[in-house]
Amino acid sequence: MKLNTRNWFGATCAALGLSSTLVLSAGALEPETLFNFQTGPGAVFGSLIQGPDGNFYGTTPGGGGGAAGNGTIFRVTPTGVLTIIVSDQVDPAGLMLGNDGLIYGVTTGGGPSGFGTAFRMTTSGALTNFALLDGQNGRSPLGGLTLASDGNFYGTSHGGGAFADGAVFRISPAGVVTLLFSFDASDSLGGFPDTGLTLGPDGNLYGITSFGGAASRGTIFKITTGGAFTTLHSFQAAEGKGGLARLTLGPDRNLYGTAQPAGGNLNFGTIFKITTNGVFTTLVSFNSTNGAVPIAELTPGPDGQLYGTTQSGGSANVGTVFKVTTNGVLTTLVSFTSAANGNPQSGLLLASNGNFYGCSAGTVFKMTPAGALTTVASLYPLSGSHPQGALFLGPDGDFYGTTSQGGTNNAGTIFRLTANGVLTSLFSFNGTNGAAPKAGLALGMDGNFYGTTASGGTNLNAGTVFRFSTNGTLTTLASFGGMNGANPQCQLVMDASGNFYGTAPQLGANFSGTVFRVTTNGVFSTLASFSGTNGASPQCDGLAVGNDGNFYGTTADGGTNGFGTVFRITPGGTLTSLFSFSSTNGARPQGGLVQGQDGNFYGGGSVGGIAPQRGTIFKITTNGVLTELFHFHFTDGEQPVTRLIQSNDGTLYGTTLFGGFTGGDPLSSGLGTAFRITTNGVFTSLVTFQGTNGSNPYASLVIGNDGNLYGTTFQGGPGGGGTIFRIALTPRLSGIARLANGNVSLTGTGPSGSPFRLWASTDAAKPLALWTLLTNSIFAPDGTFSHVDTGATAAPARFYRISTP
Repeated sequence: MKLNTRNWFGATCAALGLSSTLVLSAGALEPETLFNFQTGPGAVFGSLIQGPDGNFYGTTPGGGGGAAGNGTIFRVTPTGVLTIIVSDQVDPAGLMLGNDGLIYGVTTGGGPSGFGTAFRMTTSGALTNFALLDGQNGRSPLGGLTLASDGNFYGTSHGGGAFADGAVFRISPAGVVTLLFSFDASDSLGGFPDTGLTLGPDGNLYGITSFGGAASRGTIFKITTGGAFTTLHSFQAAEGKGGLARLTLGPDRNLYGTAQPAGGNLNFGTIFKITTNGVFTTLVSFNSTNGAVPIAELTPGPDGQLYGTTQSGGSANVGTVFKVTTNGVLTTLVSFTSAANGNPQSGLLLASNGNFYGCSAGTVFKMTPAGALTTVASLYPLSGSHPQGALFLGPDGDFYGTTSQGGTNNAGTIFRLTANGVLTSLFSFNGTNGAAPKAGLALGMDGNFYGTTASGGTNLNAGTVFRFSTNGTLTTLASFGGMNGANPQCQLVMDASGNFYGTAPQLGANFSGTVFRVTTNGVFSTLASFSGTNGASPQCDGLAVGNDGNFYGTTADGGTNGFGTVFRITPGGTLTSLFSFSSTNGARPQGGLVQGQDGNFYGGGSVGGIAPQRGTIFKITTNGVLTELFHFHFTDGEQPVTRLIQSNDGTLYGTTLFGGFTGGDPLSSGLGTAFRITTNGVFTSLVTFQGTNGSNPYASLVIGNDGNLYGTTFQGGPGGGGTIFRIALTPRLSGIARLANGNVSLTGTGPSGSPFRLWASTDAAKPLALWTLLTNSIFAPDGTFSHVDTGATAAPARFYRISTP
């Protein structure tokens, strides 16, 4: 039997689908996630290791994407496939490969006391914390473990010990932690070691402290596996400062390391050698041209030289890769060319294939011993992450938007999304042409998109206005910084002539922000500068075009009471303050205004209202008469910072940045909500975000061609980088399946608690009156329904439709 589904919504049904008279149960709808943005793993500090499977493994102290901001452990294949395999460790550091083929490391926090753990992990990411630090035997280890010849692991911690100035500890394979030595930050012993230990040729362990010593610049020490401690050297001013780079055993059985600035002839850092009995020699003083700020350990190469990285310096001042002989002859192999592929904070790994692997700020790279460098994988999420601007429904039926982070240069992206969730990254900002777009796009009369970036550009990193065509061409129309304002976060609005208007929250003639106009060919005009008295800091969604041809907006600060204003500005730049907030009626409106079908404007105060002042929704006339419609209570949301939208039936929809679900954390400010409110103040909470389905929506909602709501969350989702979601307001059939007994199972979605009717017919052309009514029911609290059609077994064809009464 042929089965067909049709979602039919006649005029009556469609109107009811968005009607304010529908009764929805609070917080009952579940948003459908269309796309999950992935966060990048973050900055890599420790050197990569190569696992027994031939893949590379590393750690980052942040970037896990969760609310706690925990670190990650990631894997990169030699062909460049990057996978975050652990995303909930508290600042993991310093991986090493054990004799058992497992990967070992430490965390700076975590455990029952929060003082750190030691863990072991399989190459698939199955992780076990096998030892716990308790504050006395160590606290907050920043370097990795070292496996000594006795089969035990040894490490240092930044804090802990008898004097809370750091410790050296031993961990048995069974997880027994033994305190070996306590630092006291004195001139003789030093303190606060931030690096792991190095196994010397004599079986002793060698390390560095970051503080103490004769010049208070750290020390180099030796310690036996039994805990006998010897200070070998105190760093002097000209030698640099002990820091993050552990010592390296050279081919001549001496120890080598890097010291941070200030140190060396020009205070750019040094490379040094120290013998096991403490004879110290500065080998290289960096001069910026050959590198600057070495913070990573050195790696012995197959040619007997030592290889390493600097965080800055070189031809573009974004770091270098070098090699150095044991007598101090340095050769610069690579000068990084951009912030995206430069600024390495980790050392190099000599892999089994004879090449070196390392991490820059945004890449995992491979380098031959001769210095030929290629990118293996990007550490930035190329699809973007953390969207803050509203989606724009294009004339092609696809949605267009921006992300504030991610992309090739981690400066944000422009993307396109189909209604079924297929995302295509169209453009990556690079800083010079803008960075961190925090607003949605606007469509011009010429078919191009127009928007703003909050930073980047050619003037004070203060943002840009740009034009973008869907073939991928971006043109910077203006750069902010100075009298024209700074750091725009607004979605542009177009007048009848095709010019665009917006606001910048900073700088301007009075350092309180501006209103500007820009033509499609880049002619920029500052229309007004706020003074504080008439408002200050216009933020987020910018201006709204009134029916009278003027523009209306809000400022987050300034006005009579300092809590923000509502203003009107003519196309010629005449600015009038219409209303000053008093806090009790709302405060610090950030989301701008929307003009309703009744001619009034609607907006929200991000804070203020009835104590504890979690924000308000208000109505204001064009002559400044304000009416409070709703005060938030946390459970239904907190801090409405986005523009409201209005559906065809006059109902308003919006989001709150916080409030709602806390996940049981008493310190949580909540993960945000989506809501509906009528123009007379009848409020309904639609969605409570819970992290897994996204959190903290910074952007306004948009109504799609299907009558449903679409939006973005700044964070959350499985990838941690935010989501694009749909909230179903229009009833629809979502699934149909033939059961073994010949019956048909039907599923669908719609507004929770609202009534619907399910119909069937063998002839789709029949009028509704001749269809068979299968059920007259209501959608479940989660907005779903299911029904089994027992009459389908004998039907040669069966058509279905769903309607609302």
